[in-house]
Amino acid sequence: METKREAAAGQLHRWRVEEEAGSRLDRVVSAHLGLPRAYARQLIQTGHVLVDNAPAKAATRVKAGQEIEVRLPTPSTPPAQEIPILYEDEWLVVVNKPAGLPVHPPSPHSPAPSLVGLLGRERDLEGGPPERPGVVHRLDALTSGAMVLAKTKGAYASLVDQFRHRQVKKEYLALVEGELEANAGEIRGRIGRHPRRPWRMRVSPGGKDAHTEFQVLARGQGQSLLLVRPRTGRTHQIRLHLAAIGHPVVGDPIYGQPADHMFLHSWRLGFQHPETGEWLELFAPPPTWFSPWAQALARHLKANDRADP
Repeated sequence: METKREAAAGQLHRWRVEEEAGSRLDRVVSAHLGLPRAYARQLIQTGHVLVDNAPAKAATRVKAGQEIEVRLPTPSTPPAQEIPILYEDEWLVVVNKPAGLPVHPPSPHSPAPSLVGLLGRERDLEGGPPERPGVVHRLDALTSGAMVLAKTKGAYASLVDQFRHRQVKKEYLALVEGELEANAGEIRGRIGRHPRRPWRMRVSPGGKDAHTEFQVLARGQGQSLLLVRPRTGRTHQIRLHLAAIGHPVVGDPIYGQPADHMFLHSWRLGFQHPETGEWLELFAPPPTWFSPWAQALARHLKANDRADP
């Protein structure tokens, strides 16, 4: 069980290894705290992470029952990072969020770079809680792709309303383990937070309704490339639903097997412009690790020709 308290040098996180047993320490710290893996590795190398009260290496394989302690350093100015802009005007900005970059810091004391922190250096983001200005929807830290943020309170209210009433078009690319037999399908399973592991979700009768549709774009070498359309927007929905049918996302450190990358990308995002009423639809080029599947993506684009929402 994890305990958290404010420490003189920053925030302290402490928990015992359970399901993460056998995973690399840097991957465990990254997944548990929602930090970029490179930053988790830096924390380990600089002595901010202890395993059973002793320093360890990033590649250390943790064991069940071991206690991990992470003391985050005091806040500092994160390094500059260029965020690809897909569209921007005076009301909103749509970005192609890099994989590994959290949308906002995991805590007010975290020095880790975040999307809102980097974007907020050159523009005003408005609406919502002060620690998450302009954030109308979220992507997991390890998920890349299209994301819209509001620059005015009016735009924020309109976009939040569109997401709430499921008027937004969302399509993801997901490379999953195993070759699915069906060419398409849907997954329905109510989602709630795990009672003993608050960093993960679970399919639970007492959870919130969740609905995911998918289409197989390609298969090969024991994997399948899916086009996924989440009809609801629950935390970890795509990752959890795909794992629940026996096909976890490749590289998922929580619901599958960790790897250098998690193959989940927000590929297309469509919504009504909050000021003009125009329908906007943006495509976000996927990261380079999707390159082996580029022909399948090109075929899908040609067949659909960016169909109207």
